[in-house]
Amino acid sequence: MILVVDANVVIAALVKGGKSREILMSGKFKFVAPDFVKEETLKYLELIRRKSGLAKEDLDLLITLLFQEIETVPESEYGRELPKAKAIMTNDQKDAPYVACYLSLKCDGIWTSDSDFGGKPELKIVGTEYLLKLL
Repeated sequence: MILVVDANVVIAALVKGGKSREILMSGKFKFVAPDFVKEETLKYLELIRRKSGLAKEDLDLLITLLFQEIETVPESEYGRELPKAKAIMTNDQKDAPYVACYLSLKCDGIWTSDSDFGGKPELKIVGTEYLLKLL
């Protein structure tokens, strides 16, 4: 199963660990994301560090390990789908690259907790609880 993973899921895996981290590290799924996902995640590094309570070295290692599980997709591979993705994501254009990845790679779903993705019949959104059942 190939899934686009949203940055909010990665941040949750870093801050809370638990279920999101278990799924990301399970090796059961193939995760992809737009090439800026690490940059987007690291914008919140100080918040992640503070909320996770992890030492800098431990958090740095965890970031490295988590991102080894996510294949980043360059815009050159999903860019042709951006106009369609933007038309779908009228309520949050910054999420259009995630949708463009989903469309261009014909993924099985988008793993996110962002409500902006909801209610879009063109998209299959999967949640953490659903993925846990598949482990």
